[in-house]
Amino acid sequence: MVTGAEVTRAVYGAWRLALLDRKGLDFFDGTVEAYWNSFYAAAIVAPAYALLLVLRLSEVETRAGPVAIVAIEALAYIIGWVAFPLIMIYVCDRLGRFDRYLRYIAAHNWSNVIQIAVFLLVTIFAKGFLGGGLAVFLGLSATVAILFYQWFIARTALEVSGGRAASIVGLDLLISILINLMSNRYL
Repeated sequence: MVTGAEVTRAVYGAWRLALLDRKGLDFFDGTVEAYWNSFYAAAIVAPAYALLLVLRLSEVETRAGPVAIVAIEALAYIIGWVAFPLIMIYVCDRLGRFDRYLRYIAAHNWSNVIQIAVFLLVTIFAKGFLGGGLAVFLGLSATVAILFYQWFIARTALEVSGGRAASIVGLDLLISILINLMSNRYL
């Protein structure tokens, strides 16, 4: 079980990485325990993610009922948290970076706390105060910043080239898009 001190330490490390401080990585251990504990981030951000989902679904028409929506989105959420780390086992092995895998996934998972917070704030601000083009611009800017943040984490934690880090971020994005397409298909 993860402790409050561990959560605070990990979120602070993710924050330091968001500020492009390479020393933010020092807040993450490369242990199996730290790896597994990083998946608690999924439970921590779930309420904020659910709110984002409600805000997104309020703008679209769905065929599915409320129970089906919850089941589909819960399954997509779980798959989203598991698919990338599983695929990265193979990728890190092929890149000769498996020794950095545990620490990278821990940092990656905890970075989702920062990412979801940013997307939630941007979404609420855009819906409440902005309209049309400005809201789209703000959302796009946040997305680019988050992608750069993910790139920085991959490059720093795995000690790979910028191009390889970009490929890893692209892979993560592709997985997310595929999961969203599949879940949207059933909504």
